[in-house]
Amino acid sequence: MVTYGAFNLEVEKLVAFKISYYDVIELLHLPDGTSIEELDHLFSFGKSEIEEHDLADEGYIKVDCKTSNRPDIWGVEGLVREISGAIGLQEGLPEISAPPSGFVIEVDPRIKPVRPYIACSLIKGVKFSDFLIKQLIQLQEKVDFSYGRRRRRSSIGIYNANMLESPISYGLTPRSTSFYPLGYNEKMTLDEILVRHEKGIEYGNILPSEGDLPILQDVNGVVLSMPPIINSNDVGRINEKTTDVLVEVTGTNLEVVKVVNTLITQAIRDRGGEVYSVEIHYPKNHGEAPKLLVTPETEAYEIVVNPEDIENYLDLDLTADDIIKFLRKRRFDAVKKGGSLIVKYPPYRVDLLHWVDVAEEVAIAYGYMNIEPASSEVPTIGGISSRTTSENYVREILSGCSLQEVLNFSLTDPEKLSTLMGHSHNTLTSYIQVANPVSLTYSIMRNRLLPGLLDFLSRNTHNEYPQYLFEVGEVVRIEDRSVKTISKVAVTLASADVSFEHCHSILETLIQGLGTTYRLEAIESSEFISGRSARILVDSEEIGLIGEVSPALLENWEIFVPIAAFEIDLSLISTLNLPPIETYEPE
Repeated sequence: MVTYGAFNLEVEKLVAFKISYYDVIELLHLPDGTSIEELDHLFSFGKSEIEEHDLADEGYIKVDCKTSNRPDIWGVEGLVREISGAIGLQEGLPEISAPPSGFVIEVDPRIKPVRPYIACSLIKGVKFSDFLIKQLIQLQEKVDFSYGRRRRRSSIGIYNANMLESPISYGLTPRSTSFYPLGYNEKMTLDEILVRHEKGIEYGNILPSEGDLPILQDVNGVVLSMPPIINSNDVGRINEKTTDVLVEVTGTNLEVVKVVNTLITQAIRDRGGEVYSVEIHYPKNHGEAPKLLVTPETEAYEIVVNPEDIENYLDLDLTADDIIKFLRKRRFDAVKKGGSLIVKYPPYRVDLLHWVDVAEEVAIAYGYMNIEPASSEVPTIGGISSRTTSENYVREILSGCSLQEVLNFSLTDPEKLSTLMGHSHNTLTSYIQVANPVSLTYSIMRNRLLPGLLDFLSRNTHNEYPQYLFEVGEVVRIEDRSVKTISKVAVTLASADVSFEHCHSILETLIQGLGTTYRLEAIESSEFISGRSARILVDSEEIGLIGEVSPALLENWEIFVPIAAFEIDLSLISTLNLPPIETYEPE
């Protein structure tokens, strides 16, 4: 009998987690006494390494996962799944089938503006232990916090399926509705949960401050949970006697919700559970959701690659059969079709976007340590470019003003550039859009920095104020049918007593530090408060705007403190070496 140890499974706010040494040894069928060094080597196949361990006392290993786009390996089950292929224990696609369970989720159309999407699965025959429950909670909290963006984008609920009867409704209910929340033996209304329960206090800002709130309940009125805040204390409590569970994920992004449901389901399947699918009945015109959605996803995704591209990219002598062999070690399947390979991968692997990603998987299976290093033939000496030096100088000035730097993605969501900024979707025709995007979240190139900073502030309303931020980065815009990539800087000051004058003082410090002069000219802008905004002019040319953000925009972003901001085009400041770095005529 394996002893897992009694160590406390912490949920840290990073992609790091604790697992049991003995659990890993058993799952991978490794010999007793396998060294930490040997395990650390195996963990590299899951893009992870052992950060610390205590085998003498608690028997734990602390794993540091080196990638933020693989939530499927943020727990021992997913990590073991990766390693199993590397050591030949299990190769090819994992089992992902799910026959119908008969369970149905009915989605109320009124939930659409609050938290529109849900995905579920039924898993039977699980042999839960206290250790396994803790591991599952650790994975759940890790995914909720990071991939689910602190439960705002997605959150997970797990319930005792034997206490439920289908159909289950997902909709809104009055705030006066009451049930026993997890960890409490007294009934609370939804309003009371938000102000008294620790999870309500922590995550209550996700839900609207007025109106009805989300609830999950079965056909008999049994309450499962108040998504995304808290489960009920009976149906939502899993213990060692539980054998059948219903896994649900709710959220604001359908693709994310489906992926999270699939990866949690797969983790429980790997512990011996039998997976069954659940029908989700959505109303007509419910966002991106089809009228009938069956989850978890059981069809492997496909990507077509040219084996010669992979061979040349890795500079290795590989045949198509070699590549197939290595891909099977990475838990994929692949078949030859003409001169190409059709690579099949599990639906929780959302990180595969391009054939280069497939080439990386081949390199991992081949072993980076087995690839012969080659000397660079470039006869130049590396160094910091003048452009980076100029941008770093701007960063140095703003950091000296006690501002915190933020780095956002260049790809963004159209909503952030249009609706949330008070503009029509029609304005998006003038932006650079990604052809066939995997997700709307990253489907358009940003043409300004301010929306990204407002998005950052909207996701940090739970943190202490003041929050003084800046970003220096590239944006892309269309000018006279040409596309230009330019450098900009944006500043946002968020606090109860922030003002135009405070923001102006930061601008004054920056412009003086850049060795130029400017003047302000009052304007009226829908994004700023009337009489508290201006255009910034250098040599009579407008380089940006400054002002106090309008209450309408703050309401759109669900930000509850005043904000003053400015954004300027650094390429228009002659003292900086920051001209547009790319210009071309689109085809």
